[in-house]
Amino acid sequence: MCRFPAAPMAALARPVRLALLALVAMAALVTPLFAAPLSAKNDPEALPGITGTRGSKDIGEAWLIAPTARYPHFVRGQQFEAGGLRVRMADGRVLTLMLDGNHVFEDRTARLADLDGDGRDEIILVLTSLDRGASLAVYEVRGEKIRLKAQTPDEGRPFRWLNPAGIADYTGDGRLDIALVQKPHLVKELQIWTLEGGKLVQLFSVASVSNHHNGSLETDLSASADLDGDGVTDLAIASGNYAYLRVFSFSGRRPQEIDRVALPSPVVGNFSLAKKNNGWLLRFRLADGQSFARFFSPDNA
Repeated sequence: MCRFPAAPMAALARPVRLALLALVAMAALVTPLFAAPLSAKNDPEALPGITGTRGSKDIGEAWLIAPTARYPHFVRGQQFEAGGLRVRMADGRVLTLMLDGNHVFEDRTARLADLDGDGRDEIILVLTSLDRGASLAVYEVRGEKIRLKAQTPDEGRPFRWLNPAGIADYTGDGRLDIALVQKPHLVKELQIWTLEGGKLVQLFSVASVSNHHNGSLETDLSASADLDGDGVTDLAIASGNYAYLRVFSFSGRRPQEIDRVALPSPVVGNFSLAKKNNGWLLRFRLADGQSFARFFSPDNA
């Protein structure tokens, strides 16, 4: 039998070990360079089934985290709400806001919009107190912190909710406004709010609308676009009994119903808008399973 000398084998093993250690060290350095940035898709703390909201200004993406059952209202039929908010800035920094034990975000979308025109996005969410119900909250990023910037009054009692309906310049004054429905299952009141002097100020209210069925995951029974061609964004939304499509203009800070359409069956599905030629095509699902479509153009406004 042919035997190899022991010394040369030992001498060979040492360089191999050093080479392997060098490769491991290089992999540790290189892997972070190619790792995907933290997002709603890969964050283990993100709410189940959500997608993050992408920004084009100072915020790269924002999403809700930390599912909790401490507020058993569950208007969507899911047995959790959000206990926190996470933001990835455009420069790669990741910031987190965790709520105290007396609050939740009764929401699924961290909406981004530059409400004050300073070139930076605010984050708009439904903030709910376990004792006093829901409010609309506006957050901003300052330095390394996410902080509350403005807030509407809360509902005053638990298990009372509001549902955002849109963010757009509804009045034509060049500033973004926020549309919401107060208590979409009870009072069913449309409200338009705007940020003035660092505070949220209510501009209008309209009775008998809703953008959600209690227990449904579909919370977008409304849509915003310039539907009458006057250059100012309008709001399409379901009526309070879900039997009509209602369309409102707030041009010149004057609320006006510009269209009302009787539906063959109550609306149950999210509104979807698509640009078609010189107008907009609105679609949504009805309770009988059919799809309803309505075309809006300056010609038929």
